[in-house]
Amino acid sequence: MLLALGFVGPETDTVVAQYNLNLDARGNILAQEKSYQTSKENVFAAGDARRGQSLIVWAISEGREAAHYIDKYLMGSSNLPLKGGLDIPRV
Repeated sequence: MLLALGFVGPETDTVVAQYNLNLDARGNILAQEKSYQTSKENVFAAGDARRGQSLIVWAISEGREAAHYIDKYLMGSSNLPLKGGLDIPRV
């Protein structure tokens, strides 16, 4: 499952509660820094849901980065680009 929840961050009475996802101190979905996986198996979070309110470019960048790790999780490997030390993934 990929959560896309909008600019104000996750509402806790929705899928966050249904899946009993852990939240950080600011109320954002807690996900691993590198893999974007939450406390629940098969559930990933990125962008505003994970970082909090931010610019759309950060959400896009995190979404692309998360896609790599989700692909790797599902398929065992991924050819999708990672951003490395850059702000956005390069193709």
